[in-house]
Amino acid sequence: MSDLKRYFVTVDTKEIREISIDDNQVEYEIMADEQDLIRIKQMFSSMEKESKDAIEDSHFRPFDEEKVENERDTYEDSLMDVYKRLYELGTDETKEKIKELGIIK
Repeated sequence: MSDLKRYFVTVDTKEIREISIDDNQVEYEIMADEQDLIRIKQMFSSMEKESKDAIEDSHFRPFDEEKVENERDTYEDSLMDVYKRLYELGTDETKEKIKELGIIK
């Protein structure tokens, strides 16, 4: 079994830190091992690509609303997956914060 360490994750900036930084960003405290961190980083990377694809398509294909909408939905699904994973790894306070968002019942 891997050793769990405390991390602070900021979804808006897609950052994972070992210390909390009071910079008015919402942080989610989790207990995770190295594999968990790798997975979260992969999820953030995927979200970044999906976001860029949606932006590019909205500029270069302004009338292909179905494609842009599909990419937006894919991004939102990925975002929900991140929150679900943070909930699974989160402290009680983190779980409460995520519940308040209405994402997890």
